[in-house]
Amino acid sequence: MGVFRRPDSKYWQLWLETAPTGQQKERTKILIGTSAAERQDSWKLAHELYAQRMAEISRRVHRLAVERPAIRFAKYAEPYATHTIAHRAGARRELELLIQLRRFFDNDLLTAIDRDRVTHYHTARLVDHVAPVTVNREVDLLKAMLRDAVPKYLEASPLVGMKRLRIVKPRRRYVTPEEFDQLLEVCEDAQDTAILTLGRDGLIRLGDLLDLQHTDRDGEFVFVRDPKGGEPYEAALSARAKAALIALPRESRYCFPKFRRALQPRDWPGSVRQRLEYLCRQANLDYGRAKHGITFHWGTRRSGATDLLMKRQAPLAAVQRQGNWKRPDVLLQVYTEVSREDLLRAVGPEATPVILPSEAKVVKKAW
Repeated sequence: MGVFRRPDSKYWQLWLETAPTGQQKERTKILIGTSAAERQDSWKLAHELYAQRMAEISRRVHRLAVERPAIRFAKYAEPYATHTIAHRAGARRELELLIQLRRFFDNDLLTAIDRDRVTHYHTARLVDHVAPVTVNREVDLLKAMLRDAVPKYLEASPLVGMKRLRIVKPRRRYVTPEEFDQLLEVCEDAQDTAILTLGRDGLIRLGDLLDLQHTDRDGEFVFVRDPKGGEPYEAALSARAKAALIALPRESRYCFPKFRRALQPRDWPGSVRQRLEYLCRQANLDYGRAKHGITFHWGTRRSGATDLLMKRQAPLAAVQRQGNWKRPDVLLQVYTEVSREDLLRAVGPEATPVILPSEAKVVKKAW
């Protein structure tokens, strides 16, 4: 088959006949193009890649030596950040993760980064009191980078199948509407109020809020142009969210310029978290996971979704679309919360007893 295309993909696909079973199909990064000239040129590139990949497989099958250029992680990471990470939906966060990887691996040859080396990285990061979930995200990025280094720099990624660090998930912190109102009461300007309200009522992610522009509002909706999920979408505005947006000053085309003052975009979310920590102190509320307190994600998007699903009984599909979740199971597993009052009500004296089938027979005989 060689080179072929799929109706649901904009990239050329390869069928590598001599590859191991289950590995024959391979997606390229070569765009098919829209015009006839573009398709012809990209088809030629795809066939060149097909010939190259088949030759590599033949060398591996017949155990022929393959010369690969030696490259250090620093030299590999720079163009990878520019040409690969920068075009991803989560680029801002991945560039933050890459900074930590480069501090540790920059002087290493790619061929020297193996499982043993990564376990040393685990230890170094945990000694610095970095959460295991963060270390896992960093290593996940490293795994993707090494996969992309095949076959040019590596014969195969040494990290395939490497287990992640064990994570003990913290107890979830549902932020009640009363607590949220306490935060709104201590907000000192329109930007404080709007970023919290849009996060809670609109279920909009923090990164997307920071990129929001005044022109993105269209009546009762707001347009999220470059979300984490990749596809732009519209989120409905509650009455108070709409009022908060209208009240914002027009000093910039962005809705929240005061949180975008840092030179590096990766520092913008941190300015919001620092502001929330200050507001929590003013409202006499605990902040941060260490105290089982409020965080931006838990206090807005997570708790807002919980209210819609459990208190307002909103349809799952509507909540999923409002929050731009790709799959409903993620919404059900991660974001539905049960309050302590709900649990007490479930086991309290007013709860209706449940009689099992085996118990029903005994009750009937007693009568």
